[in-house]
Amino acid sequence: MIAKRMLVCLLSGLIAGACSTAWAQAEGGEEAGGIEKDTERARIQWADHLRYDAEQETYYLEGNVVFSHKDIKLYCDKAVYDYEQDTARAEGNPRVEDPNTTITGNYVDADFDKEIALVTENVTVVTQKKKPEGEEDAEAEGGEAAGTEEEKPEKLKDYWEKKTTITCDKIEYQYNEDVKIATATSRVKAVQEDKTVYAASAVYEEIQGIITLTGDVRIITKGGNEFRCPRAVISTEEDWIQAEGVVGVAKREDETEEEAEGEAAEEGTEQGEEEGQTEEQGEGEQEGKQPEDNAPPVFGAQPEQPPAENQ
Repeated sequence: MIAKRMLVCLLSGLIAGACSTAWAQAEGGEEAGGIEKDTERARIQWADHLRYDAEQETYYLEGNVVFSHKDIKLYCDKAVYDYEQDTARAEGNPRVEDPNTTITGNYVDADFDKEIALVTENVTVVTQKKKPEGEEDAEAEGGEAAGTEEEKPEKLKDYWEKKTTITCDKIEYQYNEDVKIATATSRVKAVQEDKTVYAASAVYEEIQGIITLTGDVRIITKGGNEFRCPRAVISTEEDWIQAEGVVGVAKREDETEEEAEGEAAEEGTEQGEEEGQTEEQGEGEQEGKQPEDNAPPVFGAQPEQPPAENQ
């Protein structure tokens, strides 16, 4: 009996080791042993521990789990992978990455066949498009690369795209190379370097670089200006916003409300002092110009008085 158990453990270890070796192969046209790789199916690149249920065709993976499919990768601490359905349930610091976007949350349900990843609870999306390698090389050769930390670009077009961070309760990410759409719902917040936006839902079209927000949209700029509207569209590549039915409350960008009230009070005090000085000055001038001997004021030329007759 003991010998049988030892044999089972040994075979399980050999199988798991062989699977791990195969999954850890570098990207190429063939799997280990010359088997052609199925590019349409998700690939398990790595897992520290594996358990396979042959009857259910299900893999139970733990420790540094990595899936790859098309141009995305799914990382997590623990996952259950249904081979027949080509789906996975990931938890334990899961994150979905593609070349321009990283999505994290508490859980990820990936349907690799439909190319959809559903991320739920404490969801954060960080996206910023990178310039194509050819353009970066050309700029580096011509010395026209965008500025460093010491010298930031002066024009918006020098950026490829502003960094955008979106937080929400749930997001569905369609990562098909021709679509690339993320739909965020419930308590959506989007932050860029010069604005923060709140909405009930948002649709991010990665290829077009457009975010469409709906449901009690609030847009707050870096300077403190706030706008409300039922629907707004923001470009993540260019500096523009389109909104409908806008109600705005604008504030001066160089002062807060307290500063504005303080300046108004100072202006009122200065104006009162100036008026007081003007009144005092006027009274002094009037006193200095009183006519002598109470003579009546003279208006124009006066007729000559006739000579007095001798009595």
